[in-house]
Amino acid sequence: MRIAIYFFISAFILMCTTRGLAQQAANEGGGTLPVTVNDAAHPCITPGQYAYLQQRINDNIARLHLDKRGYRTTASTTFAWPLMPATGLNDCSYYYIGNYVDEDVTTGIKDYNCGSVTYDGHRGTDICSAPYPFLKMDNNLLNVVAAAPGTIIEKSDGYFDKNCAMSSDTANYIIIQHADGSVALYWHMKKYSLTTKIVGQTVVTGEFLGVVGSSGSSTAPHLHFEVWKTTASADLNDPWTGTCNLLNPATWWIAQKPYTEPAVIKAQVNSIPVVLPGCDTTETPNEDTCFAPGASAKFYIFLRNETTGLVVHERIVNPDGSTFSNWVHNSTTNYLASYWFFTRTLPAIAGTYMYETVYNSDTCRYPFIVNCAALQTPSSLHSPEWSVYPNPATGQLHISATDCGNGAKVLLRNAIGQLILSDEIAPGSGQVAKTYALDGIPAGIYFITFESANMTETRKVIVTD
Repeated sequence: MRIAIYFFISAFILMCTTRGLAQQAANEGGGTLPVTVNDAAHPCITPGQYAYLQQRINDNIARLHLDKRGYRTTASTTFAWPLMPATGLNDCSYYYIGNYVDEDVTTGIKDYNCGSVTYDGHRGTDICSAPYPFLKMDNNLLNVVAAAPGTIIEKSDGYFDKNCAMSSDTANYIIIQHADGSVALYWHMKKYSLTTKIVGQTVVTGEFLGVVGSSGSSTAPHLHFEVWKTTASADLNDPWTGTCNLLNPATWWIAQKPYTEPAVIKAQVNSIPVVLPGCDTTETPNEDTCFAPGASAKFYIFLRNETTGLVVHERIVNPDGSTFSNWVHNSTTNYLASYWFFTRTLPAIAGTYMYETVYNSDTCRYPFIVNCAALQTPSSLHSPEWSVYPNPATGQLHISATDCGNGAKVLLRNAIGQLILSDEIAPGSGQVAKTYALDGIPAGIYFITFESANMTETRKVIVTD
């Protein structure tokens, strides 16, 4: 009898264990994103280019008499984030950091946090476009913006922007001097995308400078953002605060991002696989929004700072918010940027569904429709329709939306992503018109996001005095 009970309990435990493992998805494919980064032998900016820049900056400052403006001697510049998604880019995020400043003055490497996310002699922060960097570049979806106000003291445009080799080729770039005398370099931009402003003109925080590209010594579209404490290239600064920052005791960021920022950059659903050909061929996402009932589909996740021990919780959400199916991806290796995909059988009932992923408390969603023909509403993926006005706005901002029966959320963020305003539209509201007071909100560039069960859309708003 005891032996029979023992085998019964053992079988029950094995059955439960197997059932639990069924929720754990086997990776069908993926790994690190196929992007090559610069190295010590092929830096973003060569010594010869630094010498050329120094001469150009000195000449421009003398010609424009910028040295007569009486800059303060104590640095007080603070930076907003220098990248901004363009209208039409609705991915959950758009970047990862490939390299920080190398703080080690020997042949070793050490970033500001005492880690190794850098290469020997690297003098800036490489913010890499992801996923689909060349697709984003081709369609002008990722903009470089001024991290702080200042004066353009050097500019270069018109050079090849799809480099796949670390070389001494000339980049497209802008260099800005701030009111305290410090300088920021914006490097590798897309050909002919740069602002029409010329050397000597000023820019404000958040102002468009160009599009992320792969010009100069580069192997994929990214922004090399470099800071000098003065107009001397030898006077390097590292804007990130950390234990191993020997160049600067405090952060220069208005809101410094964490050293590692695990998140889902993008989630999508496909009938056929993604095509990631590598530099310099444009990627083909092959993402779909309409699927046949009961078909098989591939569910993709693109991750930033994938970290060993963390788990991606994934599920297909029914139209009523319940779970159709769910699974997890366990992170077993650290990656700067990675991707994975899984095949799942779709529901048989027509409707609008959601692919939902949660990683490190960060949620990313992708809506899709099963049996669009049956619903006869292929555009419902993008409903409700909404508008925001006036733009630019002074004093008040208005929104209108139709078909808000399932409710919605309105979020207003500043140029560095800080939440300024949040409002809930209750279910059953139908057609909505709302007015928001802008009292106390400084003039500048903001982003308003409209979130409903079927869509998330962000638009740029300019607030004036």
